Amino acid sequence: TGKSFLACEFTKYVIAGGGIIMSGKFDQLQQGKPLSALASAFDHYCGILLQTAASKQMLAQHMNHVLGRDAYHLANLLPNLATILGLESH
Repeated sequence: TGKSFLACEFTKYVIAGGGIIMSGKFDQLQQGKPLSALASAFDHYCGILLQTAASKQMLAQHMNHVLGRDAYHLANLLPNLATILGLESH
C-alpha cells in the first residue's frame, strides 16, 4: 500500500537531520491496552538509552527532571524507564 515505503523514505530525512524515529507495531492481542504500540516504541527507546548512556545516574536525573511527577506513572507502563529510574520491581 506504500505506507512502509513512505515511512522508510521519511526516516532517511529525519535521521539525516539528526532526528530519531521510533516505531511500534499494533498487536491485535493488545487491543485492550490503549496506545500499546506507542508504549512499546517508547519502552524500546528507553532500552536504547539504557544501553548507550555514558552515565546512568545522569540519565536518571535528567529523566526525572523532564518527566516530573509523571515519571512514576510512566514507569508503570514502560519497564525500561522503570529501570532507568531505579523503580523496577524486585
